[in-house]
Amino acid sequence: MSWVRPRALAPGDVVGVCAPSGPINPDKLDRGIAALREMGYEVRETPGTRARVRFTAGPAPDRLSDLHALFADDAVAGIVCARGGAGAIGLMQGLDLELLRAHPKVFVGYSDLTLVHLALGRLGHVSVHGPMVSRELAEDAFDRASFDFAVAGKGQPWASEPDELLVVREGEARGILRGGCLSLLAAAAGTPWALKPQEDTILFVEDVDEAPYRIDRLLWQLRLSGAFEGVTGVVFGDMRGCAPPFEADFGLEDVIRDALAGLDVPVALGLSSGHTNNPFVSLPFGVPSRLRCGADARFEILGAAVA
Repeated sequence: MSWVRPRALAPGDVVGVCAPSGPINPDKLDRGIAALREMGYEVRETPGTRARVRFTAGPAPDRLSDLHALFADDAVAGIVCARGGAGAIGLMQGLDLELLRAHPKVFVGYSDLTLVHLALGRLGHVSVHGPMVSRELAEDAFDRASFDFAVAGKGQPWASEPDELLVVREGEARGILRGGCLSLLAAAAGTPWALKPQEDTILFVEDVDEAPYRIDRLLWQLRLSGAFEGVTGVVFGDMRGCAPPFEADFGLEDVIRDALAGLDVPVALGLSSGHTNNPFVSLPFGVPSRLRCGADARFEILGAAVA
């Protein structure tokens, strides 16, 4: 697949903010918007961003309309989602892929927005698994260097430091980086948005507060649905709240190792991206990457995310 890199964000560019999934905290949204402005960007908030209907940020047609409007407007150079939560799956059947194809631009989000990443990946568009406006941007809980590289092409590609990741299975691999939240990747199985790698792929997966038996089940669901075909290496996030109880005689790495048994690929655990208590590392999906697991584990981005 030939991947399309969006134009890099530059000072003065308009960044759109919308809430395709869950409802936002207004105070946090304001702080996150202020953070974007401090970076030098103009901000355009969509009309429905502060809406609330049950567990979502307004009716699905309104959320979809807001997202489409930001993609359609060529004055908007990039989109940073307000938060994750739940509700994106209700937008997918109406998502206008031809609109997205015609207007490639920086797209940033994670968690429930994994589904939009899958749609953009189907188009061959690079997107950013990155911090969101009313979450990490509001709390200054993100790695600025990796964010600036992913959205603006500033600095050097991100690479893990020694002892930052845990080796689960040894080996070395290169591939295009894909992935997202494990439970959402599994929820997409059997839908038109299911992950189906068509090239050598490094798969990044993360989640939060999923019991070990559920991690095992979700990984097997992905394996049995064909999502691991073409995967040459796997990098897990912090997996906060997913470890077994302290008194258990096994660790999360044992669960992962068993669930991926028979796959002769390197596996690492502990990348601080997604649901993490550490500064959020922005990961560009659709770019070349490398995973090396030996005496220690090292993961690195090898290509530019923006043009």
